[in-house]
Amino acid sequence: MDYAADPFPAGAPDGPIAVVCHAHPSVSKGGAEIAAYTLYEGLNKLGYEALFIASVPESDRAKLALGSARERAVFFDPISYDHFYHLSTPAPLRDLRAIIAAERPAFVNFHHFMNFGIGAIRAIASDPNLTAVVTLHEFLAICHHHGQMITRPAKLLCDRSSPSACGTCFPEQTRQQFALRKNLFMDAFGSVAGFVSPSRFLAKRFTDWGLQDEAIAVIENGLAHPAVRTPPRPRHDNTPWIFGFFGQINPFKGVDTLLRAVEMIGRSKSLSRRIQIRIHGNFVGQGEAFTTRFKTMVDDYDCLSYAGPYDNASVGRLMSECDYVLMPSTWWENSPVVIQEAYAAGRPVICTGIGGMAEKIKDGVSGLHFRVGDIADLVHVLDKAAHPAMLAELTAGIPAVTDAEDMARAYLAAFSRFRAARAQPAPEVIGLPVEDDDYNSAKPQARLEA
Repeated sequence: MDYAADPFPAGAPDGPIAVVCHAHPSVSKGGAEIAAYTLYEGLNKLGYEALFIASVPESDRAKLALGSARERAVFFDPISYDHFYHLSTPAPLRDLRAIIAAERPAFVNFHHFMNFGIGAIRAIASDPNLTAVVTLHEFLAICHHHGQMITRPAKLLCDRSSPSACGTCFPEQTRQQFALRKNLFMDAFGSVAGFVSPSRFLAKRFTDWGLQDEAIAVIENGLAHPAVRTPPRPRHDNTPWIFGFFGQINPFKGVDTLLRAVEMIGRSKSLSRRIQIRIHGNFVGQGEAFTTRFKTMVDDYDCLSYAGPYDNASVGRLMSECDYVLMPSTWWENSPVVIQEAYAAGRPVICTGIGGMAEKIKDGVSGLHFRVGDIADLVHVLDKAAHPAMLAELTAGIPAVTDAEDMARAYLAAFSRFRAARAQPAPEVIGLPVEDDDYNSAKPQARLEA
């Protein structure tokens, strides 16, 4: 369900609100940590007492820059973390518990389980004096493949997990291990009051997996400092249309799709004069063969340029120098911050028409969709977009952007309702469905309270 404003109509919560995240944005600038920190800032702007607690690798102590005395760091050793079951050593939980005991928050909002481990969620949620809520940012609880729900090695979109299907992707693990992994997550998640999902698509995947629909609030991620929306760039007859990519250049973000599109565009003199693809971002997880091909294509194709890494503070200005923002991801995505950044800058988005992207970007309204992996369709859509009338129509359809305070208000309303629901008599305990006919071992049960 969606949650709106009017949180805590009877007054402020009876204690601070702790936002717990698997990383600090001064060390890592992923979408989850940016969203968590934006919520923290929004709560502070509204006058609520907020606390930001981040886990930080011991090796990154020197990079850490806490913004105030209300920010805390829990250090951990990444080598000791189990990435299959997502279990950590006792030290991070011990330090987290010490902070919770000293600050006595009314609410604890986990923005991930990584680094702290799922045992930390269960342990903190067991405290009767606080209400624990988990924000879901991707499919990592469901999918061991980086939470992408992409098969390996074929890299096909996956619609549903099961011990058998996951065992096919990871033959080094048994089906029993995948069943146990899910049970451990359900046990930990069964202890919390509720969940927040930034998209309905992500929420639906988790209800299909086993969470109760009533236990998930859909709340859009906000922007801490939205850019000022700028009008479309001035155009002349010979001005090329600039389509900008912004984000990590990793195997899932679809830059390879853009390179293949560039090859097709380069074979057409008319298209290569009209269309310019500009890529902003840093390379993450790409092999030498890809980076060599990328750099060679930048040199060989006039319709392709690389603008290098960028700072989030300048993203609005950089987007305003483009006509459209490109999002060619080959995985489902959830609620990528780049969409909100593009809307804030006043730029329509061209995206793969799947998952959270298709939900956030309305085809023909605030952007255009193309079929995943279909290079000809992508080039067709780029050509379709490169017209003043189309740009004007899509620009007019760009929705308002959620800011930090709007995001915080929605979270506060969800926190209040989750706590009220938790005070009601517990519903019947529900069991987990057996997903493999040949897997008949006893499964622990999870209680998810509306």
